[in-house]
Amino acid sequence: MGQTVKEVIKVIAPIALNALATAAEALLAGEAIRSAVGQLPEKRSPAAAGDPGSIITTDTWQYCEANFATQYGYYYQGLRSQPVTGDLVIAAAEDIIVWEKQNGISDIQSYLQSVFKDSINPGDSIELANNLGTLFQQRFGEESLEWTPFSKRYNFPDGLIVDSYMVTAAAHDVNDNPAGVASYCWVAYNHKTA
Repeated sequence: MGQTVKEVIKVIAPIALNALATAAEALLAGEAIRSAVGQLPEKRSPAAAGDPGSIITTDTWQYCEANFATQYGYYYQGLRSQPVTGDLVIAAAEDIIVWEKQNGISDIQSYLQSVFKDSINPGDSIELANNLGTLFQQRFGEESLEWTPFSKRYNFPDGLIVDSYMVTAAAHDVNDNPAGVASYCWVAYNHKTA
């Protein structure tokens, strides 16, 4: 995991943290998403009331997991995920990244390369990290305390497929410098065609 809840709270200004927590709760407010969350194979404990870091983590992960199933046709369950192709999962993870220049992860691509490097081959790892990192940084350049969803399927020439679903939000740190949070899950599997 990129950061703990305590690190999220330390980096993001308290007023922004409360706004992000409120926006994270709103992600789960619609009836369709509540229904989808209710069908998730693995239930999460509710976030601690009044703890913005816990609300952000729990609610964004539930939102990503529920929409992952809607987007890709199978549930995110880490290494137990079952892609509709029937292929075996080789890697999967769920993470939350806090980006800011001084105390958080300042180089998103390098961080993502470290996440992917032991899971998938080096060339695919670098390409995936650079692509996702670029998406995150573009989003973090915006001014918004709303969560924005993204999904992306990567099809590599060697047969590797990586499905990812994320929500991102831009904020400011305690010194009013740009900062951002990305909550995401991804599943990688080798799809061999006959």
